[in-house]
Amino acid sequence: MSFKLKDIIAKRELVFFVLLALVFTTFIFSYALNSISLFLFIPYFFLDTKVNIKTKFALIIKNRLVRLFILFFIAQLVGVFYSEHFDFAIKRVLVMLPLLFLPAILSVEFLTKKKQDNLMSFLKYSIVLIFIGYFIIHVFVDKRAVNTFVYFTINEKMHVSQFYLIFILMLPIMEGLRQLHKKHQIFVNFLIVAVTIGFVFLLGNKTVLIFLFLFTIGIVYKLWQTNKKQSILLALSFLTLACFASQMPIIKNRVNVFLKTTDFNMETIITKNSFTQTKNTAEHRVLIDYLAIKEIMATLPFGVGTGDFQEALNKQYNTVNFKVAIKNKFNNHNQYLAEFLKTGVLGGVLFLMLVFTLWKTKKSRMGFYFVLLFSIGCLVESYLDRQHGIVIFACIIPFFLNQNSNSLSA
Repeated sequence: MSFKLKDIIAKRELVFFVLLALVFTTFIFSYALNSISLFLFIPYFFLDTKVNIKTKFALIIKNRLVRLFILFFIAQLVGVFYSEHFDFAIKRVLVMLPLLFLPAILSVEFLTKKKQDNLMSFLKYSIVLIFIGYFIIHVFVDKRAVNTFVYFTINEKMHVSQFYLIFILMLPIMEGLRQLHKKHQIFVNFLIVAVTIGFVFLLGNKTVLIFLFLFTIGIVYKLWQTNKKQSILLALSFLTLACFASQMPIIKNRVNVFLKTTDFNMETIITKNSFTQTKNTAEHRVLIDYLAIKEIMATLPFGVGTGDFQEALNKQYNTVNFKVAIKNKFNNHNQYLAEFLKTGVLGGVLFLMLVFTLWKTKKSRMGFYFVLLFSIGCLVESYLDRQHGIVIFACIIPFFLNQNSNSLSA
């Protein structure tokens, strides 16, 4: 072994730090760089002594969660062999490829407490600054209205759904609150939390706002046990921001659509959506779930195949003339149903086992909230249809599950 290689191995923790920082920051602005950063973990894993590599493999083999991730990926491969749309099936498998190696690598690679704190501090500032940069460009360079930030900047420039961004935006919020609890840089951290929550409200997504509400309740309850003054201050701050946010056009419009147009009769929902392209996304999801379950029941126990799930949904949309879904070719918008539709009992049960095992795994507080958000989010979004969702499932959640819980707790 050359001196240079020994020197690099001695700095493995720094390399790990850089790779993690790349994954989290490129998540926001570059699909290509984010993909490259994921696969760089493979050479990093082998950049070690032979003894350590052998030990790591032994630990990986014993890890039940890692085995489930690998089996879940294999289920996607199995679904390829009975898919009519073979090219699409291969594309889906390639998107999900990080499931095969990232959870395994992250289960045996660690940062020291100091490096974890440094990483969280870096992400706290960098994520907020990136969003502020996008906002400044949107308002002062592109000269667009604030309430169009989601449509023109989030959707067109960043190409990231609000369902994925909430996981990144929660990082500065949680780290800022952790530092406030320790009474470190109170003004700076309060400002970071307030600005980040402002961006969450600016997204205007109902599910994302529910996520934030549940998270706030959890933090307020936890603080109440140790510091009632901080707990009350946080609750009042959140309510103040919520009052301001409720007056934002994007939130008012979406709430009004939901309150004024929601029906609870399936026949009424089908009829409305067969005559016009409605805007009630809650009803859209209910109807998609209804049609997906019909297809699942018709194709049990194997499902339609990894490459045919979208075509199967499109056919169901046509049976009821679901206009907006036909036009936009909506995916399942429900990860649990998506897995049963794709690979039947095999993939569906494995995914449920994976989520259940994530809950059973010992977690830091950040790990707990990310698993909570993902578990609930999978009811209304097909996270694993995009690379951003794979990053959350295969990298962000395993990282916060496996790192030292003491340094990542408030």
